[in-house]
Amino acid sequence: MGKRTALETGLLLAGIGLFLRFSDAAGEGIRAGLSFCGRVLIPSLFPVSVLAGCMIRLHAADGPGRFAERWMRGLFGLSGAGALPLLLGMLGGFPLGAQLAASACKTGQLSKQEAARLAGLCNNAGPAFLLGTAGAVLGAPGIGLKLLLIQLASVLLTGLIFRRNTAADIPRRPRPAAPPEPMAAVLSGCLAESAAAMLRLTGAVAFFQAVCACLIPALQLSRLPVLLRALVFGMLELTGGLASLGGIHSPAALPLAAFLICWGGFCVHLQAIQVLAGAELPMAPYLKRKLLQAGVALLLAIILA
Repeated sequence: MGKRTALETGLLLAGIGLFLRFSDAAGEGIRAGLSFCGRVLIPSLFPVSVLAGCMIRLHAADGPGRFAERWMRGLFGLSGAGALPLLLGMLGGFPLGAQLAASACKTGQLSKQEAARLAGLCNNAGPAFLLGTAGAVLGAPGIGLKLLLIQLASVLLTGLIFRRNTAADIPRRPRPAAPPEPMAAVLSGCLAESAAAMLRLTGAVAFFQAVCACLIPALQLSRLPVLLRALVFGMLELTGGLASLGGIHSPAALPLAAFLICWGGFCVHLQAIQVLAGAELPMAPYLKRKLLQAGVALLLAIILA
C-alpha cells in the first residue's frame, strides 16, 4: 500500500468513526442540508437548469454568441459561444455554470480549452441566493446587493487578468458544432441531466453539512473565534460558513462572506469535478480562476466595508 493510499484509507476510516461517534449531530446536519435544498436550492435551480440546458443543446446560443463575440474575446479571451453559459451561470447559481460550460463543449460550441476556462468564471452563486438567503443570514441592509455586485466585479476582473494568457490560443473558428437534436429528445435529456444534478447537489450539501455538524463537538470548534469557524465551515460548504456569520457585527464579516461566496467551497467543487470530468475537461483552469476570483472579491469587499 502506497503512502497516498494509506493516507486516503486513514481519512476515510476517520470519517466513518466521526459519523459513528457523533451520529446525532450528523443526523441534524443531514436534515438541515436536505431542508435547505428542498426549500431554497432545488426550487430556484431545477427549472432554470432544465431550460438552460435545452437552450445550449438546441444551439440557442448561436445568435447571441455572434453578437457577443467581440466583447467576449476582448474581456475574457473566449469565443462568443461562451456568452450564454456565462450569463445563465450568473443568474442560476451553483453548479449550473460548470454544467452549461461542459454541455457547450459536448455539443461542439466551445473547445475543451475554452470550456475549462469558462467554467471557472461562470460557476457562481445566483442572485436569488445572494439577495435572499445570504442577505437574510448576514442581516445587514443591502448586504445581499453588495455581495452580488462584488461577485460580478470579481468575475470581470478575473477574466481580464487571465485574458493575457489565454486570448492568443483561442481558435478564431470554432470546430463544427453537432446538429441540434429534436426538441422532445432535448427536453427529455435535459430533465434527466438536471434531475441527476439536483440529486448530486442535495447529496453533497447534506454530506458536508453533516461533516460540519460533527466537527463542532469533535474538534470543539465552538471555542474558535466566530470568523475563523466561519472560514473553516465555508471552505467546506458555503451555507454553513455563511450561517456562522449570522448576527456578527464585524467589519470583517462582509469580506469573509464575499471570499467564501466566490470560492464556493469543496461541496461545489466536487460537483464541478464530476460535471467537467464527464466532458473530459481539466480541473486546473477551473480551480485557478475560482481561487483568484475569491481573492479579488476579498479585496473588493475590504474596500467597500
